[in-house]
Amino acid sequence: LVEQNNKTQTCPLSNLVLSDIISYKRIVHEFDYNKFKNIKFVNSYVNKVVPYKKAVVLNDDTKLYYDYLILSPGVGFKNDIEGYNYKDKEIVPHCWDGSKNIIDFKRRLNDLENNSTVIISSPDYPYRCPPAPYERACLLANVLQRKKKKFKVLILDSKDSFTKKENFQNEWKTIYKDSIEWVSRSKGGQVVYYDKRNKYVKTNSGEIFKGDFINIIPNQTTSDLISKSELNSKDSWCSINPVTFELENYKNIFVVGDSINAWDMPKSAFSANSQAKVLSLNLINRILNKPFIDPVFLNTCYSFSTSRRAFSISSWYKLNKNKNKIVSLGSNTSSLDYSEGDYLRETKEAYGWYDSLVKSIYY
Repeated sequence: LVEQNNKTQTCPLSNLVLSDIISYKRIVHEFDYNKFKNIKFVNSYVNKVVPYKKAVVLNDDTKLYYDYLILSPGVGFKNDIEGYNYKDKEIVPHCWDGSKNIIDFKRRLNDLENNSTVIISSPDYPYRCPPAPYERACLLANVLQRKKKKFKVLILDSKDSFTKKENFQNEWKTIYKDSIEWVSRSKGGQVVYYDKRNKYVKTNSGEIFKGDFINIIPNQTTSDLISKSELNSKDSWCSINPVTFELENYKNIFVVGDSINAWDMPKSAFSANSQAKVLSLNLINRILNKPFIDPVFLNTCYSFSTSRRAFSISSWYKLNKNKNKIVSLGSNTSSLDYSEGDYLRETKEAYGWYDSLVKSIYY
């Protein structure tokens, strides 16, 4: 198992860290190496895959040779907004990659003065964790509200709709009154230009929005490792066999998680975990010459609007009749008629969901 980090920072619950609801330590985890005695850990990262040699090249040019290769490299980010570069350390970090930039984000947020305007630019589909920009809007509003500061949070969107839209809009109306505003793409919400020096963005309608804190969440693509290794066509997600997760046109290379085209399944931690279990079972079946299981998948996603108000969506998936696509079986979303007790119950369930997931992975 090649992993460059000794400690892993999770994206789930990270918006709660940004808003000082939980501590940074709560989302940082180390592997219990004693638990995984039959796994050799390599503290490095894969720089390139060389399929014809059945090898991966590490950052120090060491080569590891494989019989089967499983890749879970996450997402890559695009610089397709004029004037914006996600690698520029002078701008507000997007905090969409599990990096320590979350500390810098919090510092900038805490430096905001009274009557500040916060702008969040939400990307176009597909991207990692579809509800997260709107949860972030809630929780940034929450931390400023707790500091007794007057503010405006403006969500400029590259889409005309989003997951749990009614739930979020209900929270904006109920909890945050007029302090959070959403502008859809068709209403001129897609950011096309960013002026770092003068602190403003321009949208597809030509309108200019000035902000004291501008958080651009960039459009996303498959990871740099996939692109660098030329394992997919340019600027596209990995095409896989949904039964085995084997990469199209590459024998014995498997890809799971955010870099793949998973059809109806969203890009999320829980989706990736569900996919990884199916991949593992069917890889074992392949090695032992046993029949493949007919997979089903689950995705559950919790969002917070305050420290005591969470709501969720759970979705189920299976293969279509031709077994060449993952399709939705439907979903269940939290009611808009929740009581305070219902929101608090889901808050406790959200923490339980998180703890169960990380325990199964790291401990």
